Amino acid sequence: MVDPSASPWIAIRAGWAVQKRSDFPAALLRFGACLGIEIHLCDPHHPQQNAFVERYNRTYQEECLALDRPADLEQAKAVTAAFVQHSNVERPHQGLSCGNHPPRTAFPQLPALPALPATVDPDGWLTHLDGLHLERKVDRHGMVSVDLKRYYVSAHLVGQHVVLHLDATSRCLQVLHDQQVIKALPLRGLVGQRLSFEQFLTHMLHQARAQARLRSLQERKYRAGPFIAP
Repeated sequence: MVDPSASPWIAIRAGWAVQKRSDFPAALLRFGACLGIEIHLCDPHHPQQNAFVERYNRTYQEECLALDRPADLEQAKAVTAAFVQHSNVERPHQGLSCGNHPPRTAFPQLPALPALPATVDPDGWLTHLDGLHLERKVDRHGMVSVDLKRYYVSAHLVGQHVVLHLDATSRCLQVLHDQQVIKALPLRGLVGQRLSFEQFLTHMLHQARAQARLRSLQERKYRAGPFIAP
């Protein structure tokens, strides 16, 4: 069953997709962590682990988008709202729990969702990632990249691999080389204060869009790689 009140979230869901080939949690995972929501990721190429959502996405594509073909965001919102109403109230559902009845007929009373928090700690994800280990190769400038941010390690370690250990208490990345801590890098990009929920949402959307742009750039470079002269 689709909650019509959740439709604004559908528009931003794509921007929060978990980054492939990234070992740092994407904006969606950090968003959930800040709100105390545990998000379970499906293994790559195993859609059956998320069968209910995948089946709904197929139905939405075949019975809404492919038929109505919205030309812009406003049209997409309108046809989506109509489809949600049809899916919940009119369309029989063959799931065992619905017994070939529309979802709202099978479940006329739904549990109330908790209210949105007035304020959120945008750095709250740190606690959930405490102890995270990342491996990086120091580039020719003596730097490494983590979560779209650059950190200077050492010019003496160019070309070598280091391990970065996230310490939530000190809010830093401890740099280990040959199993020895050689320095601590204060985490960049932390907010340092609570935000209203609206401010928090805007903050995370900016991060998600930045990740999406980087991912798109990486994919273009990967596709063009064989054609670029050294």
